[in-house]
Amino acid sequence: MQFRFEPPPYRDSVLANLDPRWRLLSLLLVLLTVIVVQTLFASLLCLLLGVYLTWLARTPWSWLRGRLVMISILLGCFAGPLALLAPEGSFLALRLVVKGLAMFGLVGVSLVTAPFHVTLQAAHRLWIPGLLIQLTLLSYRYLFVLSEELTRLRVALRTRAFRNRANLHSYRTVAAASGTLLVRGVERAERVAAAMRSRGFDGRYRSLTNFSTRWPDVAAFGLSLLFCILTITLDILLRS
Repeated sequence: MQFRFEPPPYRDSVLANLDPRWRLLSLLLVLLTVIVVQTLFASLLCLLLGVYLTWLARTPWSWLRGRLVMISILLGCFAGPLALLAPEGSFLALRLVVKGLAMFGLVGVSLVTAPFHVTLQAAHRLWIPGLLIQLTLLSYRYLFVLSEELTRLRVALRTRAFRNRANLHSYRTVAAASGTLLVRGVERAERVAAAMRSRGFDGRYRSLTNFSTRWPDVAAFGLSLLFCILTITLDILLRS
């Protein structure tokens, strides 16, 4: 098994041609609606919208399939005990699964419709603090670096005939390898910080990406806002 982080594939689509700021704001509104609604019917509407947007964004099935299985297993770990223990557990578990899949679809759309750094730049234009953007971008970037470092450690262990088994020797070896990975990560972070300071980094987030608003951006945002208002209104009526 290879421990690798794969960057989300960027695909040209109708959604990808929208301004990143308006697209991100629209997705955030729908995501907030998924969190707010409490009835199963309204949650299903959000899931249907998430499926439609996933298709509209031309999300590759090869990239989506494995992650869909992982999120389904994770939701099942929470929904299973809930369905067995609570009096209305089956209904609550089903709603949890539906809302979780809807949120997964919306997040996936935000990842495949623009490169990750462009999405973060759009978030910064929406008044998200620059420090939070920098931490997110650096954390994302160095996930790949640490993944490559972990792969080299695993290769080194296997060339020395190490096989992971349930014994004290394996536990000690895994602990030593984990400590080595953390030490190398700290050393690399110190070198990166020194390199950034030597290049004049002053802590402010800057971007060369130019954003422009067009009528399809405003129309897409208006449709998203209308969907959110209607869904929340329907949810309130169904609960009353």
